[in-house]
Amino acid sequence: MGSYLATEEQVSTWLHLLAKERDLFWPRSVGQFNYSFLPLGERDEICFDRYLPTIVPPGRRLLPDDETLFTSQQGDDRLSHYLPPQPSAPMVLAGVRPCDLKGITQLDTVMAAAPADPYYHQRRVNTVIIAMNCLAPCDSRCFCSAVGALGAQDGADVFLTLLAEGVLVESLSARGDEILVKASFSLCEDGKERRLVAEGTRPLPFGRELAVVPEALPEMLRKGYESPVYHRYGERCYSCGTCNLVCPTCYCFEVRDEMSLDGFSGRRSRTWDSCMIPAFAEVAGPHNFRAEVGERQRHRLKRKFEYLPERFGLGSFCVGCGRCGRQCTANIDILNMVNDIAVEVGGGS
Repeated sequence: MGSYLATEEQVSTWLHLLAKERDLFWPRSVGQFNYSFLPLGERDEICFDRYLPTIVPPGRRLLPDDETLFTSQQGDDRLSHYLPPQPSAPMVLAGVRPCDLKGITQLDTVMAAAPADPYYHQRRVNTVIIAMNCLAPCDSRCFCSAVGALGAQDGADVFLTLLAEGVLVESLSARGDEILVKASFSLCEDGKERRLVAEGTRPLPFGRELAVVPEALPEMLRKGYESPVYHRYGERCYSCGTCNLVCPTCYCFEVRDEMSLDGFSGRRSRTWDSCMIPAFAEVAGPHNFRAEVGERQRHRLKRKFEYLPERFGLGSFCVGCGRCGRQCTANIDILNMVNDIAVEVGGGS
Protein backbone atom coordinates (compact mmCIF):
# COMPACT_ATOMS: atom_id res chain seq x y z
CA MET A 1 0.00 0.00 0.00
CA GLY A 2 1.47 3.31 -1.06
CA SER A 3 0.79 6.84 -2.24
CA TYR A 4 1.23 8.27 -5.71
CA LEU A 5 0.97 11.59 -7.55
CA ALA A 6 -0.64 11.80 -10.97
CA THR A 7 -2.27 14.26 -13.31
CA GLU A 8 -6.01 14.18 -13.88
CA GLU A 9 -5.31 12.94 -17.40
CA GLN A 10 -3.22 10.04 -16.07
CA VAL A 11 -5.92 9.05 -13.58
CA SER A 12 -8.57 9.29 -16.29
CA THR A 13 -6.51 7.01 -18.56
CA TRP A 14 -6.08 4.51 -15.72
CA LEU A 15 -9.82 4.46 -14.96
CA HIS A 16 -10.65 3.88 -18.62
CA LEU A 17 -8.20 0.95 -18.66
CA LEU A 18 -9.94 -0.52 -15.62
CA ALA A 19 -13.31 -0.05 -17.35
CA LYS A 20 -12.14 -2.34 -20.16
CA GLU A 21 -11.51 -5.14 -17.64
CA ARG A 22 -14.68 -4.91 -15.54
CA ASP A 23 -17.79 -2.76 -15.14
CA LEU A 24 -16.70 0.60 -13.73
CA PHE A 25 -19.30 3.08 -12.53
CA TRP A 26 -18.53 6.78 -12.28
CA PRO A 27 -20.87 9.75 -11.55
CA ARG A 28 -22.00 11.00 -14.93
CA SER A 29 -24.23 13.89 -15.89
CA VAL A 30 -27.86 13.00 -16.60
CA GLY A 31 -29.93 15.84 -17.99
CA GLN A 32 -29.14 19.43 -17.02
CA PHE A 33 -28.64 19.15 -13.26
CA ASN A 34 -28.53 15.51 -12.16
CA TYR A 35 -25.84 12.86 -11.86
CA SER A 36 -25.99 9.07 -11.74
CA PHE A 37 -23.47 6.25 -11.23
CA LEU A 38 -23.36 4.82 -14.75
CA PRO A 39 -20.93 2.56 -16.61
CA LEU A 40 -17.90 4.47 -17.85
CA GLY A 41 -17.72 4.32 -21.62
CA GLU A 42 -14.61 4.57 -23.76
CA ARG A 43 -15.35 8.16 -24.77
CA ASP A 44 -16.92 9.38 -21.54
CA GLU A 45 -15.22 12.33 -19.90
CA ILE A 46 -14.35 12.11 -16.21
CA CYS A 47 -15.05 15.17 -14.07
CA PHE A 48 -13.07 14.91 -10.84
CA ASP A 49 -14.44 17.81 -8.80
CA ARG A 50 -17.46 19.10 -10.67
CA TYR A 51 -20.17 16.54 -9.99
CA LEU A 52 -23.10 16.91 -7.63
CA PRO A 53 -24.34 14.03 -5.45
CA THR A 54 -26.05 11.40 -7.57
CA ILE A 55 -29.79 10.93 -7.15
CA VAL A 56 -29.37 7.27 -6.21
CA PRO A 57 -26.34 6.46 -4.01
CA PRO A 58 -23.65 4.07 -5.30
CA GLY A 59 -24.41 1.57 -2.52
CA ARG A 60 -27.61 0.69 -4.35
CA ARG A 61 -25.42 -1.13 -6.88
CA LEU A 62 -24.72 -3.59 -4.06
CA LEU A 63 -28.38 -3.92 -3.10
CA PRO A 64 -30.21 -3.53 -6.42
CA ASP A 65 -33.91 -3.18 -6.95
CA ASP A 66 -35.83 -6.16 -8.41
CA GLU A 67 -33.08 -8.63 -7.48
CA THR A 68 -33.65 -12.30 -8.35
CA LEU A 69 -33.09 -14.53 -5.32
CA PHE A 70 -33.78 -17.78 -7.15
CA THR A 71 -35.80 -19.25 -9.99
CA SER A 72 -37.70 -22.53 -10.08
CA GLN A 73 -38.43 -24.94 -12.89
CA GLN A 74 -40.46 -28.15 -12.87
CA GLY A 75 -38.37 -31.04 -14.14
CA ASP A 76 -39.27 -34.26 -15.91
CA ASP A 77 -39.71 -35.81 -12.45
CA ARG A 78 -42.52 -33.29 -11.86
CA LEU A 79 -40.61 -31.81 -8.95
CA SER A 80 -39.66 -28.17 -8.71
CA HIS A 81 -35.93 -27.53 -8.98
CA TYR A 82 -34.55 -24.31 -7.54
CA LEU A 83 -31.71 -22.48 -9.25
CA PRO A 84 -29.65 -19.71 -7.63
CA PRO A 85 -28.95 -16.54 -9.63
CA GLN A 86 -25.78 -16.18 -11.63
CA PRO A 87 -22.84 -14.81 -9.58
CA SER A 88 -22.38 -11.09 -9.97
CA ALA A 89 -19.57 -9.88 -12.19
CA PRO A 90 -16.62 -7.94 -10.72
CA MET A 91 -17.22 -4.20 -10.71
CA VAL A 92 -15.64 -0.93 -9.61
CA LEU A 93 -17.51 1.89 -7.88
CA ALA A 94 -15.37 4.95 -8.56
CA GLY A 95 -15.76 8.55 -7.46
CA VAL A 96 -17.53 7.53 -4.25
CA ARG A 97 -17.70 10.43 -1.80
CA PRO A 98 -16.95 9.88 1.93
CA CYS A 99 -20.64 10.14 2.92
CA ASP A 100 -21.57 7.36 0.47
CA LEU A 101 -18.52 5.35 1.53
CA LYS A 102 -19.68 5.47 5.15
CA GLY A 103 -23.13 4.37 4.00
CA ILE A 104 -21.61 1.34 2.25
CA THR A 105 -19.55 0.31 5.28
CA GLN A 106 -22.67 0.57 7.44
CA LEU A 107 -24.56 -1.63 4.97
CA ASP A 108 -21.63 -4.08 5.12
CA THR A 109 -22.17 -4.44 8.88
CA VAL A 110 -25.95 -4.65 8.67
CA MET A 111 -25.88 -7.27 5.93
CA ALA A 112 -23.29 -9.33 7.84
CA ALA A 113 -25.48 -9.47 10.97
CA ALA A 114 -27.20 -12.81 11.51
CA PRO A 115 -28.77 -14.04 9.38
CA ALA A 116 -26.12 -12.78 6.96
CA ASP A 117 -27.26 -11.78 3.48
CA PRO A 118 -25.36 -13.98 0.96
CA TYR A 119 -26.56 -12.00 -2.05
CA TYR A 120 -25.17 -8.71 -0.77
CA HIS A 121 -21.96 -10.35 0.45
CA GLN A 122 -21.25 -12.04 -2.88
CA ARG A 123 -21.66 -8.75 -4.71
CA ARG A 124 -19.62 -6.82 -2.16
CA VAL A 125 -16.57 -9.11 -2.31
CA ASN A 126 -16.56 -8.62 -6.09
CA THR A 127 -16.58 -4.83 -5.79
CA VAL A 128 -13.60 -2.49 -5.69
CA ILE A 129 -14.23 1.02 -4.37
CA ILE A 130 -12.29 4.08 -5.49
CA ALA A 131 -13.32 6.96 -3.22
CA MET A 132 -12.98 10.70 -3.84
CA ASN A 133 -12.05 13.06 -1.01
CA CYS A 134 -14.20 16.15 -0.38
CA LEU A 135 -12.37 19.41 0.27
CA ALA A 136 -15.47 21.60 -0.11
CA PRO A 137 -19.20 20.95 0.37
CA CYS A 138 -20.60 19.22 -2.71
CA ASP A 139 -23.80 21.29 -2.55
CA SER A 140 -25.88 23.46 -0.21
CA ARG A 141 -27.80 20.51 1.27
CA CYS A 142 -24.90 18.51 2.71
CA PHE A 143 -24.15 18.13 6.42
CA CYS A 144 -21.72 15.21 6.30
CA SER A 145 -19.30 16.80 8.75
CA ALA A 146 -22.06 17.27 11.34
CA VAL A 147 -22.75 13.51 11.46
CA GLY A 148 -19.14 12.34 11.25
CA ALA A 149 -19.09 11.11 7.66
CA LEU A 150 -16.70 13.64 6.12
CA GLY A 151 -13.45 11.85 6.97
CA ALA A 152 -14.61 8.33 6.06
CA GLN A 153 -11.97 6.13 4.40
CA ASP A 154 -12.87 2.67 5.71
CA GLY A 155 -14.11 0.40 2.96
CA ALA A 156 -12.23 2.16 0.16
CA ASP A 157 -9.51 0.36 -1.78
CA VAL A 158 -8.14 3.54 -3.38
CA PHE A 159 -8.59 7.10 -2.13
CA LEU A 160 -8.24 10.13 -4.43
CA THR A 161 -7.56 13.70 -3.28
CA LEU A 162 -7.32 16.67 -5.63
CA LEU A 163 -4.22 18.77 -4.88
CA ALA A 164 -2.86 21.90 -6.51
CA GLU A 165 -0.02 19.78 -7.89
CA GLY A 166 -2.23 16.98 -9.23
CA VAL A 167 -4.19 14.01 -7.88
CA LEU A 168 -3.00 12.17 -4.78
CA VAL A 169 -3.74 8.45 -5.20
CA GLU A 170 -3.58 6.39 -2.01
CA SER A 171 -3.87 2.62 -1.96
CA LEU A 172 -5.67 1.46 1.18
CA SER A 173 -5.88 -2.30 0.59
CA ALA A 174 -4.35 -5.24 -1.22
CA ARG A 175 -7.03 -4.88 -3.89
CA GLY A 176 -6.00 -1.26 -4.24
CA ASP A 177 -2.42 -2.35 -4.86
CA GLU A 178 -3.66 -4.85 -7.42
CA ILE A 179 -5.57 -2.38 -9.57
CA LEU A 180 -2.75 0.18 -9.38
CA VAL A 181 -0.18 -2.21 -10.86
CA LYS A 182 -0.87 -0.99 -14.40
CA ALA A 183 -0.89 2.70 -13.44
CA SER A 184 2.13 4.82 -14.34
CA PHE A 185 1.96 7.17 -11.37
CA SER A 186 4.90 8.75 -9.53
CA LEU A 187 5.56 7.44 -6.04
CA CYS A 188 4.76 9.98 -3.31
CA GLU A 189 6.56 9.41 -0.01
CA ASP A 190 4.62 12.06 1.93
CA GLY A 191 1.15 11.35 0.60
CA LYS A 192 -0.63 11.34 3.97
CA GLU A 193 0.96 14.65 4.96
CA ARG A 194 -0.08 16.25 1.67
CA ARG A 195 -3.64 15.00 2.13
CA LEU A 196 -3.83 16.40 5.66
CA VAL A 197 -2.59 19.79 4.43
CA ALA A 198 -5.28 19.80 1.72
CA GLU A 199 -7.96 18.79 4.23
CA GLY A 200 -6.84 21.67 6.43
CA THR A 201 -8.10 24.09 3.77
CA ARG A 202 -11.69 22.93 4.17
CA PRO A 203 -14.11 25.73 5.06
CA LEU A 204 -15.49 25.83 8.60
CA PRO A 205 -18.21 25.03 9.21
CA PHE A 206 -18.21 22.39 6.47
CA GLY A 207 -21.79 22.40 5.22
CA ARG A 208 -24.82 22.69 7.47
CA GLU A 209 -24.74 21.99 11.19
CA LEU A 210 -26.77 20.07 13.75
CA ALA A 211 -28.14 21.89 16.76
CA VAL A 212 -26.68 19.16 19.00
CA VAL A 213 -23.74 16.74 18.77
CA PRO A 214 -24.68 13.40 17.16
CA GLU A 215 -24.01 11.52 20.40
CA ALA A 216 -26.85 13.44 22.07
CA LEU A 217 -29.43 12.55 19.43
CA PRO A 218 -30.66 9.18 20.81
CA GLU A 219 -31.59 10.66 24.19
CA MET A 220 -32.99 13.79 22.56
CA LEU A 221 -35.30 11.70 20.37
CA ARG A 222 -36.45 9.67 23.37
CA LYS A 223 -37.37 12.87 25.18
CA GLY A 224 -39.14 14.21 22.12
CA TYR A 225 -41.11 11.05 21.34
CA GLU A 226 -44.45 12.90 21.46
CA SER A 227 -43.12 15.96 19.66
CA PRO A 228 -45.65 17.76 17.44
CA VAL A 229 -42.77 18.44 15.04
CA TYR A 230 -43.30 15.02 13.42
CA HIS A 231 -46.94 15.73 12.69
CA ARG A 232 -46.19 19.26 11.51
CA TYR A 233 -43.81 17.90 8.89
CA GLY A 234 -46.18 15.00 8.27
CA GLU A 235 -48.86 17.43 7.10
CA ARG A 236 -46.64 18.23 4.10
CA CYS A 237 -45.54 14.63 3.42
CA TYR A 238 -46.98 12.74 0.43
CA SER A 239 -45.84 9.34 1.82
CA CYS A 240 -44.20 8.59 -1.53
CA GLY A 241 -41.11 6.94 -0.01
CA THR A 242 -38.60 8.83 -2.14
CA CYS A 243 -36.57 9.80 0.94
CA ASN A 244 -35.96 6.13 1.72
CA LEU A 245 -35.24 5.07 -1.84
CA VAL A 246 -32.41 7.61 -2.27
CA CYS A 247 -30.90 7.05 1.20
CA PRO A 248 -27.43 5.41 1.33
CA THR A 249 -28.29 3.47 4.51
CA CYS A 250 -31.89 2.35 3.91
CA TYR A 251 -32.05 -1.38 3.21
CA CYS A 252 -35.67 -2.48 3.71
CA PHE A 253 -37.08 -4.72 1.00
CA GLU A 254 -40.09 -6.91 0.28
CA VAL A 255 -40.02 -10.38 -1.26
CA ARG A 256 -42.27 -11.42 -4.13
CA ASP A 257 -43.03 -14.80 -5.71
CA GLU A 258 -44.09 -14.83 -9.34
CA MET A 259 -45.30 -17.88 -11.28
CA SER A 260 -45.35 -18.17 -15.03
CA LEU A 261 -48.68 -18.59 -16.79
CA ASP A 262 -47.95 -22.25 -17.50
CA GLY A 263 -47.41 -22.92 -13.77
CA PHE A 264 -44.14 -24.80 -14.36
CA SER A 265 -41.62 -22.08 -13.60
CA GLY A 266 -41.32 -19.17 -11.22
CA ARG A 267 -39.12 -16.53 -9.68
CA ARG A 268 -38.55 -15.13 -6.20
CA SER A 269 -37.27 -11.56 -6.11
CA ARG A 270 -36.85 -8.70 -3.70
CA THR A 271 -37.52 -5.05 -4.35
CA TRP A 272 -36.78 -1.88 -2.42
CA ASP A 273 -39.37 -0.93 0.17
CA SER A 274 -40.00 2.22 2.19
CA CYS A 275 -41.10 2.73 5.79
CA MET A 276 -42.75 6.00 4.71
CA ILE A 277 -45.32 4.22 2.55
CA PRO A 278 -48.66 3.79 4.41
CA ALA A 279 -48.85 0.01 3.93
CA PHE A 280 -45.31 -0.69 5.19
CA ALA A 281 -46.37 -1.45 8.78
CA GLU A 282 -49.74 -2.94 7.89
CA VAL A 283 -50.48 -6.46 9.13
CA ALA A 284 -53.46 -8.81 9.04
CA GLY A 285 -56.61 -7.51 10.55
CA PRO A 286 -56.09 -5.01 9.01
CA HIS A 287 -53.95 -3.26 11.62
CA ASN A 288 -51.29 -0.65 10.98
CA PHE A 289 -48.58 0.05 13.53
CA ARG A 290 -47.85 3.45 11.96
CA ALA A 291 -51.01 4.55 10.21
CA GLU A 292 -50.33 8.27 10.71
CA VAL A 293 -47.71 9.95 8.55
CA GLY A 294 -46.25 11.73 11.59
CA GLU A 295 -45.61 8.34 13.18
CA ARG A 296 -43.74 7.25 10.08
CA GLN A 297 -41.62 10.41 10.14
CA ARG A 298 -40.75 9.67 13.78
CA HIS A 299 -39.83 6.08 12.96
CA ARG A 300 -37.57 7.25 10.14
CA LEU A 301 -35.66 9.67 12.38
CA LYS A 302 -35.35 7.24 15.25
CA ARG A 303 -33.89 4.57 12.96
CA LYS A 304 -31.29 6.97 11.59
CA PHE A 305 -30.28 8.60 14.86
CA GLU A 306 -31.28 6.19 17.66
CA TYR A 307 -32.23 2.56 16.88
CA LEU A 308 -29.50 1.63 14.39
CA PRO A 309 -26.68 3.69 15.97
CA GLU A 310 -27.33 2.01 19.33
CA ARG A 311 -27.65 -1.45 17.82
CA PHE A 312 -24.52 -1.40 15.66
CA GLY A 313 -22.33 1.20 17.38
CA LEU A 314 -21.41 2.88 14.09
CA GLY A 315 -22.65 6.39 14.81
CA SER A 316 -25.38 8.17 12.92
CA PHE A 317 -27.04 6.13 10.16
CA CYS A 318 -27.74 9.42 8.42
CA VAL A 319 -24.54 10.27 6.55
CA GLY A 320 -25.47 13.87 5.79
CA CYS A 321 -25.60 13.60 2.00
CA GLY A 322 -28.79 15.68 1.84
CA ARG A 323 -30.39 13.49 -0.84
CA CYS A 324 -33.71 13.01 0.98
CA GLY A 325 -34.36 16.73 1.27
CA ARG A 326 -33.07 17.40 -2.22
CA GLN A 327 -35.43 14.87 -3.82
CA CYS A 328 -38.47 15.48 -1.58
CA THR A 329 -41.40 16.97 -3.46
CA ALA A 330 -42.59 18.65 -0.24
CA ASN A 331 -39.08 19.94 0.62
CA ILE A 332 -38.98 18.04 3.93
CA ASP A 333 -35.43 18.19 5.19
CA ILE A 334 -34.28 15.69 7.82
CA LEU A 335 -31.74 18.10 9.32
CA ASN A 336 -34.37 20.78 9.81
CA MET A 337 -36.66 18.26 11.49
CA VAL A 338 -33.93 17.11 13.89
CA ASN A 339 -32.96 20.68 14.73
CA ASP A 340 -36.59 21.66 15.36
CA ILE A 341 -36.97 18.79 17.81
CA ALA A 342 -33.68 19.74 19.49
CA VAL A 343 -34.94 23.26 20.09
CA GLU A 344 -38.29 21.98 21.36
CA VAL A 345 -36.79 19.62 23.96
CA GLY A 346 -34.18 22.13 25.04
CA GLY A 347 -31.21 20.43 23.44
CA GLY A 348 -30.39 23.04 20.81
CA SER A 349 -30.25 26.74 20.18
